[in-house]
Amino acid sequence: MPDTQQITQALSEIVELIAPGSKPSQARLAEEIAGREIADTWAPSNALLRALYPDGPDIRAAGGLYEAGIANCDCNDTPGMIRDSLIELPACPAALNWDWVNEFDESDDRWDPEELENFLWPLAARCRELGSALIILDTGSDGYGIGFVSADHIDRIVELAQIADCDLSVVHPGVETFLV
Repeated sequence: MPDTQQITQALSEIVELIAPGSKPSQARLAEEIAGREIADTWAPSNALLRALYPDGPDIRAAGGLYEAGIANCDCNDTPGMIRDSLIELPACPAALNWDWVNEFDESDDRWDPEELENFLWPLAARCRELGSALIILDTGSDGYGIGFVSADHIDRIVELAQIADCDLSVVHPGVETFLV
């Protein structure tokens, strides 16, 4: 098992890959690491989410998610709600077409969260076409983090997530995410 220093370094690199040059994200990560035993179960994932998703006064002061690297979604969020969060992220591919999401919102009065992968897989495929990768972060709660990273960094993100012992993964079409 990696030591605290290796975990901390891996988390810092992950933050830099997801939110390049974001000093607020790195500062939030440092605060999270200082305030907890980083080797505890779920601690790295939760520290990463808190670093990449400014919450409360931080997000209001920032005027939105422009400094964020990940959107924080609830397991019951609909595809439209997820889309609305993702489009605010700086790493969201500008050319990403979201028209297809309306099919999910209009197909049924009630979204079934158990079908999340049916939404994530086509989104991941569209991201790949644009040189980006869709990433998810399981925090062991009723929510998850979701965002983007350059497709050039997929292997490094996976390697760093293993070192940091956090449940960050790249969404691949047709591969279970284990979020639900």
